[in-house]
Amino acid sequence: MPAKSMHLQQNHLRLLELRLWLLVSVAALAVAGGLALGLALARTPGVQDWLPSGPDFFHKALVTHVVFSFQVWLLAMLAAASAQGRAAPLPGLVGVGLTITGCALLLVVTLAGWGEASLNNYVPVLDHPLYLAGLGLIATGIACALFRPGNDIPAMAFAYAVALICFAIAVLRLPSDLDAAFRYERLFWGGGHVLQFVNTGLIMWAWRRLAGGGSTPLSRLAFALLAAGTVAALVIELRLDPLGLSWRQAYTDMLWYLLPLPPILVAADMLWHRRRVGGIAGLALWASWLVFVLGGMAGFALGAGDTRTPSHYHAMIGGVNVALMGVIHVVLLPALGRAAPSLRLVRWQIGLYGGGQLLHALGFYLAGLAGVARKTAGVEQGLDSVFKLVSMGVVGLGGTIAVLGGVLFVGHVLARLVRHD
Repeated sequence: MPAKSMHLQQNHLRLLELRLWLLVSVAALAVAGGLALGLALARTPGVQDWLPSGPDFFHKALVTHVVFSFQVWLLAMLAAASAQGRAAPLPGLVGVGLTITGCALLLVVTLAGWGEASLNNYVPVLDHPLYLAGLGLIATGIACALFRPGNDIPAMAFAYAVALICFAIAVLRLPSDLDAAFRYERLFWGGGHVLQFVNTGLIMWAWRRLAGGGSTPLSRLAFALLAAGTVAALVIELRLDPLGLSWRQAYTDMLWYLLPLPPILVAADMLWHRRRVGGIAGLALWASWLVFVLGGMAGFALGAGDTRTPSHYHAMIGGVNVALMGVIHVVLLPALGRAAPSLRLVRWQIGLYGGGQLLHALGFYLAGLAGVARKTAGVEQGLDSVFKLVSMGVVGLGGTIAVLGGVLFVGHVLARLVRHD
């Protein structure tokens, strides 16, 4: 085959891979939204008895909702990031197939009502062999995309590899006779913390793409520090008892002391070079910074069991999400020749989602300051003051606005991706 024809074929396959990863990532949000509707129905008297596994469907759907809205969405976007540049497309296409198969298994187990729900941190699961196999296929599919020649995001690939190693070590070291809920909590605690380095690398990558700037010495240092920080997880896994409190606390300390600096360096580098970013890219970048900074500040001033904790993680995840929404519209869809014809709708998507997440997280934090307990609802919240009522009202208002922006984003992007050329 002539070199020119081979080059054209490689480019075609790269674009196909990118399109498929975007479809997987945005479809994951759509599935998560559908499961959220199922969660609402599961709490409706009379309706819940018609759902798969009856009243137990709520917790099972909640598990899979979390997996699709966080793990699948973010990891598929990580794979899409790896599809840029000189990456060989065939391993990525294999990865897409494995990931889709894994997602299908998760849905089959959930809708069939199989397995007990374990609402552990980071990667909640249904305790069923097919569900675990689905998670394994997704993890392998993402690995195919990241561990290939020409990958331009080596720091995130390294961090992802460390996360997989932590999961593997936990499987080997944890006793087999543990209670299922406790076992899954410990199994996913270490690697789940390392995945936060991966997600932080993803937002750093998104900021750079939105700013349109090339690599600089400071940005390269930031990504190197991000990757190096994950090595601490290997030390923790190999030197501490996975059943002990010191093992658990060591991972919390790892995030506190090693994770904040890399994104600060990237943001400082962009400000130092006075990159002026306008339009959709500027809106997404500043919205992401505002929400992400709020989440970071909340993380250093958490309470004991109150709603300041969900304020922290909702803002951190929201900051990542709004940056990725911007990258999809500004960089990835145009690369596919599928850019949105109307920027007004895109502004509404990013503005509603970013603004809604900001209000949502701020309301949670204020409610936590007043002593509202997390993971409570109704009368259990103890909303016995005007301040508590207003704060939780802001939570609901912000959440509603963010959901509206998210629905507009998912529907619009899916329509752009599935349309015929």
